[in-house]
Amino acid sequence: MIVVNKKIGTPQVRFNADFYKRAYKQFRQGRWRDIIEMMNQAETDSHVSGCLVGRRAGFQSEWSITGYDDSTEASERALWMRNVLRQLDLRRLFKDIQDAVNKKFSVIDFEWEVVDNRQVPIDHKKVEHRFFRYDEEGKLKIDFGKDLRDIPAEALVCQTYSIPVLFPVLRDYILKVFGIESWAGFIETFGEGMVIGKYPAGSNAKFIDEVETAVNAIASASRGVMPEGSSIDVVETKRSAGDHDKFISNSNRGISIAILGHENAVSQSDGLQVGENLTQFKVKREIGIDDMFFVDSCMQRLIKTIEDRNFGDRRYSIFQMDKKDPVNVKERLDTLEQFFNQGGRISPDEYRDLGLRVFEDQVELVKTPSQF
Repeated sequence: MIVVNKKIGTPQVRFNADFYKRAYKQFRQGRWRDIIEMMNQAETDSHVSGCLVGRRAGFQSEWSITGYDDSTEASERALWMRNVLRQLDLRRLFKDIQDAVNKKFSVIDFEWEVVDNRQVPIDHKKVEHRFFRYDEEGKLKIDFGKDLRDIPAEALVCQTYSIPVLFPVLRDYILKVFGIESWAGFIETFGEGMVIGKYPAGSNAKFIDEVETAVNAIASASRGVMPEGSSIDVVETKRSAGDHDKFISNSNRGISIAILGHENAVSQSDGLQVGENLTQFKVKREIGIDDMFFVDSCMQRLIKTIEDRNFGDRRYSIFQMDKKDPVNVKERLDTLEQFFNQGGRISPDEYRDLGLRVFEDQVELVKTPSQF
């Protein structure tokens, strides 16, 4: 169980250039608290959230565990480990692991129990980023304010040594948020025509007050009187809201590329209706596979921890996610048909792989002489 310093509060962040510069400086010193909190808040943006849903769906794949060798003992241990992991919420665990790719690191704590005289994890929890800090040697530790303490060995610490996914997203998100605020201020000030009163140089205070009264009356009611010798001009703004729509679109395009590897989430979104299949939020295949390799490495360390606590012989079962391309059913059926017509022998497992129910006594398919 990880013990943290509860007195460390949630950082208060602002989305502007000055705060981002300060947070970036702290990050260079190993203090990720502010910049990760900015990432957390950026996740509430509808476009960022949609892109992350597509990113996380890209590494949810079937998985397997094999033994350290071909022996019966290794196979039995792999089966035991498979049953242990199936007791966990693996979809959530995979997401918590991959969160390190998004935000630099992820620390996962486990609840352990003794089952059949073996220590096994029965639940997990991702600990908030704000409780951790890197020391001067670049090692992640628990931040207790005056001192840093080691993370317990049984916890799973996942870290990326590349630029976190949400790091470049912050730039576009800050521009998007700051742009909205700036545009709102612009509309408030310049959205309507400006009424400007003019008076001759050297006019006394009474004359100036009369001009100001006339300006206020005309601005509020489109009618009024003004003193002789003065003039009033109405200056119309030449800006349109379309400019800001383009500004948001450009920011969303950068966010899409950073998270999904393409800009389809922006360029292919026009005209879509609610309930349509939003395939434009699907992550680029190469990025999804890269996330799978990252999950593989962290899950392998979890298996090492579990088996060290129960066996201690350093013969670890092997975890691996299925990285094969999704099955194209039509292409597979066309290939099987061609193979069958050319005299090939087809195993029933080919149809099981397509999701069909095949009876155990089903024999392999082969073309009889009368079919040639």
